[in-house]
Amino acid sequence: MDVTAKLAKFVGSLSYESIPPKAMETVKIAVRDCLGVALAGSREEDAKICAEIARQENAKEETSVIGQRFKTSALNAALANGTAAHALDFDHSFTLMGQPTAPIIPAIVALGESLGASGRRMIEAYVAGYEVTAKLVHSLRDSTHDGWHAPSTLGSFGAAAGCGKLLGLSAAQIEMALGITASMAGGVVANFGTMTKPLHVGLGARNGVLAAKLARGGYTANAKAIESGFGFYQVLHQDAPIDEQPIEEIGRSFSLLSDGLRIKPYPCGGLTHQVIDAVLEFRAKHGLSPEMIEAVDVDVVKHTFDRIVFRVPQTGIQGKFCMPYLVSRAISDGRIGLDIFTDEAVRDQKILKLAERVQMRLDTNLKKIDPAGRPCRVTVRLKNGQSYTCEAQHAKGGPEFPMTEAELEAKFFDCAKEAMPVDMAQQALDYVARLETLDNIRPLCERLSG
Repeated sequence: MDVTAKLAKFVGSLSYESIPPKAMETVKIAVRDCLGVALAGSREEDAKICAEIARQENAKEETSVIGQRFKTSALNAALANGTAAHALDFDHSFTLMGQPTAPIIPAIVALGESLGASGRRMIEAYVAGYEVTAKLVHSLRDSTHDGWHAPSTLGSFGAAAGCGKLLGLSAAQIEMALGITASMAGGVVANFGTMTKPLHVGLGARNGVLAAKLARGGYTANAKAIESGFGFYQVLHQDAPIDEQPIEEIGRSFSLLSDGLRIKPYPCGGLTHQVIDAVLEFRAKHGLSPEMIEAVDVDVVKHTFDRIVFRVPQTGIQGKFCMPYLVSRAISDGRIGLDIFTDEAVRDQKILKLAERVQMRLDTNLKKIDPAGRPCRVTVRLKNGQSYTCEAQHAKGGPEFPMTEAELEAKFFDCAKEAMPVDMAQQALDYVARLETLDNIRPLCERLSG
């Protein structure tokens, strides 16, 4: 296989004119969603710690730190902004492996501002990074060795590809950037429910900027570091069957069109979303209240069971990966908002009392109907003997059940208001809406600083 070479050739040859118009629309939706979520995420403690470290570095002031009102180097900003973008677990997902494309926008925005890149260059960079990531994801779609967190492993390659495109690297240099990245990719699922999960995205973004800059400077790596013996595939996904077809198709088919985005309507682990959808629908249709509930049974597949691991959350972050807490909130509040993931909120005794009646169980008989499926079964049993059951494969926000434009815009403003006045948020939104016309993205980035 010549995986690295084929990916690098695609990145080097990609032009704005070759990008399908429909894909352009998806790019702007992705940028809006990521930047809005990063603004809200910048208020979180993990993002603040990364930003403070960047501030203490006193590095060259070339790139805005989102929501933090100062500038630093592109490397430092990529780390801080990437962490902020994932701090709330509210950033959009992909068809497989969660949020593997998450580091791309924090990386290219950080580097792009330092370069004074145009909006068109940013679009090229995002498409390059997204397609590289998507093809790698699909090449590993049958992997069962999934203890790695894809945003920090596969996402690093996408960030490196996007940054390489911004720097105008040759195909040979991009091969080196991808090879360098293969030695930086990491991030383990064991750290879900802690500050280190969002750090994975920050590291993925920083990896991308660093790898591209090193390659521009003449740094060398194995030109087959993804596919060679003891390379990325073999070491991180040992014995996994590699599907070469997606790699062969890069440039001929666009995953931005076939896979698109899965926007999150709720700021918590995506594997819980179809359960939340079902509970909220039951509540709206049948007027459910906590007093009516005898028990709630949530049956899930192993992938979900191994990641949504907390029975009683001790922190706000753990609440994002606690099925009983999320189901209890959906029944009690009729919504899942940003405000329920504080350390104080997850200790609400009324909520925890209802959560005791929610049981998540592994069901090996649940099967995906397509690669994007995340099957679950939700059964709500009432004290009067009635019960309601729903089986679901897909959550709201994906191509199967898309959010409306009004809902997407409302999400942006709901997030942005955490870090800036509404008028400034509107200015940022206007810049994103006409991204392809911007001669320089710096005015957008300066507003994102807060």
